[in-house]
Amino acid sequence: MSRPEVTSKKQQQTDNSDSIPFSERVFTSKQTQEILAEGKTKFFEESLPKLDAYLDGNKLKITGKSIQALIASRLKGGRQPRPVPQLRKSKPQIGPRAEA
Repeated sequence: MSRPEVTSKKQQQTDNSDSIPFSERVFTSKQTQEILAEGKTKFFEESLPKLDAYLDGNKLKITGKSIQALIASRLKGGRQPRPVPQLRKSKPQIGPRAEA
């Protein structure tokens, strides 16, 4: 059993954040990458420009509402088919030259 007066400040913050609705929360860039299941490059080049973000000191914070809006727009857009690689056509072989 944990006592509230002994519980660390960080643990208290994470316990209280569950009661805040997702759309009213803010997330770090790393948390947002995990939510969107993206790597650094795709996140910073494609997703971040579409999100509402601000700097809190030196930390980038992203609003939960903008994350939900991005996910909704992706779902609305439908699924994009993956490109199928095209096989290279081999060059026709030229037979030996007949010299006259």
